[in-house]
Amino acid sequence: MKKIILMALMVIPMVTYAQKIKVKKGVVTFDGKEVAKVNTELRDNYLFSTLSGEKAFDVVFKGLSASNTEGFQWLELTSASGQKTEIPYEVLMTSFSSTKLIIKLLSAKYGLITSNGIDMAQVDDFFAQEREVLSDKYMKNVVSAKADQAERKAKIGRYNAFVKDDGTIVFGGSTGSKIMGRVSYGNNTYSVIDLDGITVGTAKGCSTCTTVKAKTFTDEEFEFDYGSRTMMTGRFSRSFGQIFVEELLGRDYKLGREAKAYKARLHKEKVKVAKENSVNLYGVPGTVIDDDGKKYTGTVYMIFEKLQLDPTQQESDLYDMNSIDKFGKFVSVKYKNDKGRPRTKKFAARNNIKFCASDDGVEKCFMGMKTKGNALKKLSNAGSLGFDNSYFYEIIYDSNGHMVLSKPGEPNTYVLKFTDKKVGFMIDERKNEKISAALAKFISNCKSLSEDLNNNEFDLSNLENLKTIINEYATCK
Repeated sequence: MKKIILMALMVIPMVTYAQKIKVKKGVVTFDGKEVAKVNTELRDNYLFSTLSGEKAFDVVFKGLSASNTEGFQWLELTSASGQKTEIPYEVLMTSFSSTKLIIKLLSAKYGLITSNGIDMAQVDDFFAQEREVLSDKYMKNVVSAKADQAERKAKIGRYNAFVKDDGTIVFGGSTGSKIMGRVSYGNNTYSVIDLDGITVGTAKGCSTCTTVKAKTFTDEEFEFDYGSRTMMTGRFSRSFGQIFVEELLGRDYKLGREAKAYKARLHKEKVKVAKENSVNLYGVPGTVIDDDGKKYTGTVYMIFEKLQLDPTQQESDLYDMNSIDKFGKFVSVKYKNDKGRPRTKKFAARNNIKFCASDDGVEKCFMGMKTKGNALKKLSNAGSLGFDNSYFYEIIYDSNGHMVLSKPGEPNTYVLKFTDKKVGFMIDERKNEKISAALAKFISNCKSLSEDLNNNEFDLSNLENLKTIINEYATCK
C-alpha cells in the first residue's frame, strides 16, 4: 500500500506550504512545536493521540486496484468512541513519508491537528458529519472494472489473434491464416492498420515510461500499462504489437474491414441528422403550380442549402454535395400523369412557380421570383450559382396577393412582393436608412408610403412593420 501512496505523490502537482512537519519517535511537531502523538507500528495504520496520551482517532489507509492504470485510495477514520467515517486520500505536500502526507491532509483540509495540538472539538464535529461510504463506491467500481476485464478477455479469446514478426495480424493463433491487418512502428508510435489501409488505432509511449496512450479511429482514447513490456525500445516489438492488438479487440475493434463499414454507417447517420436539421424538403407531400396554373400533386424535393454534416466545421468537404441542382432555384415533383404513370418534373424559380409542401405536418407555401435590393447578394449568385437571381421564398403573410416572404435558412432575410411589381424587394441586414430609401424608390407610385419610408418611420427588421407596409400599399390610392 505504501507503493500506491508514492505513486500518487508523483502525479499530483506539488504545493508548497511554509509549515514544517516532523515525526520523531511517535511525536508530531509543527515548526518544531510538539502537537500530537502517532503510533505507526502496524502497517497502514496511524493511531493519533494528544500529547497527554488521550486517544483521539485512528486512521487506516485503504486502497483498491481496478486495473494496471486505475486505482482508488482513501482513509478510514475511527473516533475514540468507535464512530467511523471515510475521506478521499489526497496528497497536499511533497514527501516520501506516508505519515507526514496523512498528517498534512488532516491538518490543512480538515483542521483536526493544529499548531496548538489536536482540536478535540473539531474532531467531534468531523465525525458528526455524514459522508459518502467510499469503500462501497470504490468496490462497485472495481467489481465493474473486473467484469469489463473478464469480458474483454473473453472477446480476445474468441479471435485468438497473433502478431507475426513482420507485423502481420492473423486470427486463429500462430498457425492461423486469416489475415486481418498489420502492426507498424515508428517514432515511438505503434499503428494497427486494417485491410483497407485505415489506421484502426495508434499507441504512443517512451523508453522511460510504462504507461501507453492509445487512440482509435473513432476518437476513443485509453491507456494501458504492462510494466517493462510496454516500454518503447526503439525497434519493432512483436510482443508489444500483440498487447496492443488484444487491447483493441477487447474494446470491440474487430480489424479486417470493420473501420470502412463503420465510417459508412457514421456518414449515413450524419446525413440523416443533417437532413433533419436542415430547411430542405426531401420527398414530402406537396403540390407544384406552374406559370399556366397547372397543378402537379405528388412528392416534392426542394434543396435550399448545402447539407452540413458537421455543424462545428465549415470546410467544404464536410457538406453533402449531392443536392438537387442549384440551391433554392429549382423544385422537383414526382407525380402520376393522367394515365397513372410515374413522372418527375423540375421547375425553375425564375418562371414564377408556386408550390406548397408539408414540412413535419405543417403546410408551407413558396413562390419563385427575382428580387431587387442587395447588389452584393446578386454578385454572389452570379459567382456561385450563375446570373439567375431568382429564388424560392416562403410565403409568411398574404394580403390580397401582396406578400411578405422569407428566405429559408436565413431568418433575417425577407422579401416584399407587390402584385403590380414583377420582382420582389429584398429586406436584409443592411442599414435601415439605406434599405428604406431603396424601398421608397421601389414603391414610389404609393406617394404617402414612400414619403414615410424616406422619413425612416419603419424599422424594416421588424416583421410586423413589413406586414403594415404590405397592408398600406394594398389600400394606397
